[in-house]
Amino acid sequence: MKGFRFGMEQKAKIILKNVTKTFGPTKALDDVTLSVMKGQSMALIGKNGAGKSTLISLLTNLYKPDSGEILIVSEENNSEIKEIGCVYQRSSLTPYLTAAENIAIGNFARNKLGLINWAKVQTRAEDLLDEWGFAHIAGVQVSDLEPLEKKIVEICRVISTGSRILILDEPTAGLDITSMELLFERMYAAHRRGVTSIYISHHLQEIFQVCDAVAVLRDGKLVEVNDISAHNIESLVSLMVGPEANKSKIVQQRGRSSHSVNRKEILTINGLTVESKLKSLDLKIFEGECIGVTGLDGSGHNQLLEVITGVTVPTSGNMVLRGATISPGNISESIENGIGFCPEDRHFNGYVPALSVAENATMPIHKEFRNKFKLINSKARESSYNKLANSWSIKAWSPDQPIEELSGGNQQKVALARAVSSNPHLLVLNNPTSGVDVSAKDSIYKTISDLIEKKQTVLLASSDISDLEICDRVLVFFGGEIVGEFEKPIQDAVIAAAVQGKN
Repeated sequence: MKGFRFGMEQKAKIILKNVTKTFGPTKALDDVTLSVMKGQSMALIGKNGAGKSTLISLLTNLYKPDSGEILIVSEENNSEIKEIGCVYQRSSLTPYLTAAENIAIGNFARNKLGLINWAKVQTRAEDLLDEWGFAHIAGVQVSDLEPLEKKIVEICRVISTGSRILILDEPTAGLDITSMELLFERMYAAHRRGVTSIYISHHLQEIFQVCDAVAVLRDGKLVEVNDISAHNIESLVSLMVGPEANKSKIVQQRGRSSHSVNRKEILTINGLTVESKLKSLDLKIFEGECIGVTGLDGSGHNQLLEVITGVTVPTSGNMVLRGATISPGNISESIENGIGFCPEDRHFNGYVPALSVAENATMPIHKEFRNKFKLINSKARESSYNKLANSWSIKAWSPDQPIEELSGGNQQKVALARAVSSNPHLLVLNNPTSGVDVSAKDSIYKTISDLIEKKQTVLLASSDISDLEICDRVLVFFGGEIVGEFEKPIQDAVIAAAVQGKN
C-alpha cells in the first residue's frame, strides 16, 4: 500500500487497526488499517461492494468488527472520544419542522422545568448555521428550503451533537453545479476550522475539488492511501477495478448492435431532451434485445427511464413504440401501450404494503379478474399469480400472505413479477437487484435471461456491473449524453472509466 503517511496516531482523529468484518462467506472488510488526521478531508472510494458501506457502518457503531480495533481520539490528549456523525445520501430531515427544530431533534435545549427552551433552540441553530453561512434559514420550514440548504441543515444537525468528524455519503446528490461549488467552499472553510471528513462519492472529479487525501477499497481490502495530488481519474479507476480487470479488452462500437440485425424496432427515440438532464437523445431498441444503461447519479440514464415510463414529460423529442407515437407524461397510458416498469426503490413505489403478494403481483391486470358484477374473481387472480410466482421463484406461504412478511429478495421478485404481469412489449427495469442477497440476485438474473430467450425486450438501468453483464449492449451516460456504447462481453474497467466521462 502506497503513501501511508497519514498514520501518525498522535495527530490522528480516526484510527482503524487491522479491521476485519465478515457476513457469512463474504469478507466485507479484510485487515483494513487507516488513519485520518484532524482537519483532513479523506475521500473513500471503490466500486459497489468494495466495502465502503461496511466501513461506515463500523465507524457509526451500526456493526462491530470481527477483529481489529477502531479508535476515535482527541488530538489534544490522545484520549478516546465518541464524536462522529454521518450525513447520508437520502435526507432524514422532517419536512414540516423548521431548520432549527430539525437540528435540535433528540437534543432539545430545556429549561429548569424540563420544557423545551425554544429561544435556545433557535439561537443554537443560528450559531451552527452561521458557521456555514446560512444563519438566515434557522426559522424556515425544511420543505421550503433549497437542496443545498437542506444538506447544510443535515450537516449542522450532526455537528450539534458535538461531532467534529463528518462522514459525507454522496453529499452532492440532487445539487446543481452552483450549489456544489458553494458546498465545496463551505467544506473547505470547515476543514480550516478543524472539522475532519470522510467523503464518499462515485463522482471522482468531485474529490479532487474537496479532498486532500484518498483511500481506495477493492474487494474489502484497502489498496491505496495517498495524497489526492498523486492521482488523476484514470489512476483511481485503475485502482478501483484492479490489474486483472484492466487487462480485459473490448471493442468500442457505436451504432446498431449485432443483436439488432434483422430485428424489428420496438422503441425509437428522436431528439429526446429533458432540460439540464438529457440532451437531444436518439436511441433505437430492438425486439428481443436486452440493452443496459448506466452512469453516475444525474448523468441522464434515470431520466431516460422516467420519460419512457411516463413519469417525466420531456422538453422536446418524440418516442415511437411499435410504430405508434406515444404521448409522454402518462403512466397509465404507458402501461396500456405495453411498457412494464420495475422502479428502483421497491419500498417507495414498488409495491403496496397493505396488500397481499397476489394483489401486488397482478396489480396492472386487476381488471382481467373482474366479473360482470365488477367483483374480483380471486381464483382467477390466484391462478395468474401462481404462474408469476413460479416464473420468478417467489417464496410465500400463500398468495394471500402480506407482502411485508416476505424477505427483501422475495419482495423484489414480486415487484418484478408485477412489471411483467401485463406481458409488456418493453420491460423497463431500474436496478433490478438492488438490496437483495446473492441467492436472490442469481434467481433474478436467471428469470430475466429466460425472458430474453423468449424474445422479451428489456431496458435495464443499473450501476452494478453484475446486472449489466446479462445485457447485449450497454450505453454509458455522462452529462446527459451517451458517451460510450459497448457490446458483450461487458468489462468492468471499461465501464468504470466511461461513467467518469473517460473513454
